[in-house]
Amino acid sequence: MNYRILIIFIIFICIPAMILAYSSGAPSMACKTLLPLHENTSPSKSNPKFEIRTVPGHGRIRITLGSNEGFPFMGFIINARDVESGEIVGEFVDIPNTVQGVQCTPGINNTVTHRDSSEKHNIELEWTVPSDYEGTIIFNSTFVQSYTMYWVGVESSRITILGDSIQVNTTTKLPTTERTRTTPYYIESDANNAGELTVRHPLYDGCAVTKNCFGSPDGCIDSGSCDAAVAVEVKGERYYFEILGKNGKYIAVGLSEDNRMGDDSVVECENRGGQMEIHMSWNKGKSNSRIPTPVGAISLESSSIENGVLYCKFLREKSTVIQGRSFNLTTQLFHLLLVSGSDLKPNGVGFHDLIYAASSSPRRLSDVGQIAAASDIFIRVHGGLMIAAWIGTASVGILLARYYKQTWVKSQLAGKDQWFVWHRFFMVLTWSMTMAAFIIIWIEIGEWSSETIHASLGVLTTILTFIQPIMAALRPHPDTPRRQLFNWSHWLVGNAAHISAVIAIFFAVRLNKAKIPEWVDWVLTAYVVFHVITHIVLSFVNWASDRQDGPTIDAFPMKDMHMRGSMGHSDIKRDAPLGGLRKLIFAMYFIIIAIFVAGLVIIVVMAPIEDSWEKFKNTISTY
Repeated sequence: MNYRILIIFIIFICIPAMILAYSSGAPSMACKTLLPLHENTSPSKSNPKFEIRTVPGHGRIRITLGSNEGFPFMGFIINARDVESGEIVGEFVDIPNTVQGVQCTPGINNTVTHRDSSEKHNIELEWTVPSDYEGTIIFNSTFVQSYTMYWVGVESSRITILGDSIQVNTTTKLPTTERTRTTPYYIESDANNAGELTVRHPLYDGCAVTKNCFGSPDGCIDSGSCDAAVAVEVKGERYYFEILGKNGKYIAVGLSEDNRMGDDSVVECENRGGQMEIHMSWNKGKSNSRIPTPVGAISLESSSIENGVLYCKFLREKSTVIQGRSFNLTTQLFHLLLVSGSDLKPNGVGFHDLIYAASSSPRRLSDVGQIAAASDIFIRVHGGLMIAAWIGTASVGILLARYYKQTWVKSQLAGKDQWFVWHRFFMVLTWSMTMAAFIIIWIEIGEWSSETIHASLGVLTTILTFIQPIMAALRPHPDTPRRQLFNWSHWLVGNAAHISAVIAIFFAVRLNKAKIPEWVDWVLTAYVVFHVITHIVLSFVNWASDRQDGPTIDAFPMKDMHMRGSMGHSDIKRDAPLGGLRKLIFAMYFIIIAIFVAGLVIIVVMAPIEDSWEKFKNTISTY
């Protein structure tokens, strides 16, 4: 409790200093976002009390900033932007002494802000049209009434400029209902919210310039659209960390000597009943536990919980000893571990079920530059191989062995029945891909996975798959009494492996490392339904075949590849009735299974598929 009181006291002490810091005008870093950068605050969502009035002249536009109701404001920032490109255009001239220009573009006063924090009622400005400009502009401003009350993205009417002609679209009106957003019009829209505008979070400002930034999914820092992100800024000997996460209960960053969990110092920001708390914890192997925070090791600078987004900024001491290990931020190289989860424990955090990302290489936190995520190529290859093996080759191989022993009878390969040769071919592929996938994921993880159900089913599948060819090599002679026992054992082990593998794939969809969208569950369900229906249809087809041919041919029980010769019946040398229908069903099954496999492998290998699709569309649109 004393700690919280101390934090509140520090904040109240700092607020006057922060107000004074911007009383002389908005900083140049606000040119793009128009955010006043008041810590622990957010723009008002109510209808703004102020407006921008414009009067066109010859090559110039006169602008008045004020309130129809006479409300005063303390500060502002304004510039003009091209509607299509969002670029700042034009220049303010004859700037009054009561305000000052800001050169967002070197040498050009294309933005104007206040000079002091005195009350203002009407500010008049002159803006000149670029000599070679034609297009549509809009003036965009932030009005500050007090430190905590301000409106971002207050717009003027649209103004069309064609040579010497300047035309103001007077049909544009200020909103009369509560604004859901108060953002500048030129900020990119969020595609997940049907065009709703979103503010670029200040965490992204200065990334790769003054800050080291790392986020998930990979490449999201440039667009400012990360599901989770961390930024580290070094100011002298002070190391400031900012972490952000969407739709979770906590967001955390760890310092690691490798890109895996184990012996890592972690700082967590947790949403406890709408209040942000900061704690330190320790990764021991795959488990995480809270530890007492050493005195002075970290201090919370600011935090917020808004629209499901958790954010906190904290100062970490440059040199600390955690769990007997030294963490020197000045001299040591670290990987950044970024995690987020949807569950909290009474004295800690739950599993990182939303985000787990690690930086690709260790670095000094003071060396500013781009930080990429560690490659997950082994995880993608593992998933692609398992899908190809168990949705693809295993499904086809099992179908051949079950229903096609009495089909293609007159045609053989290498002296063996067609069904047997192709069954063995597909199952050898299944065995090879399964073993390769198991080895690859073991190399990637190096220990037992914390994803217990998926890992257990995967190991069971691998064991059953491994022993299948050994059983086949040791099978008894067809004329021995134990042959039927082998047949049924071989069938049971093969089907158990298939079922176990498919269930494991379902559980893989929930793994945050896999980055697979949840709707893939429906694709997998469609495969299962199609596979089961095909088995049912073929069972009826073979039953009908047996009915037509009487006791002469039994089309699908546990037969061996050479048992026809021992039956002593001349009719056994021909296909069972309805062979054409069985072949048609197999052809359709093979094509549809190939489509399932191709689609699922693409989704897994290109994960996250939504981002890959957007990049693909953007690439196509540039040609």
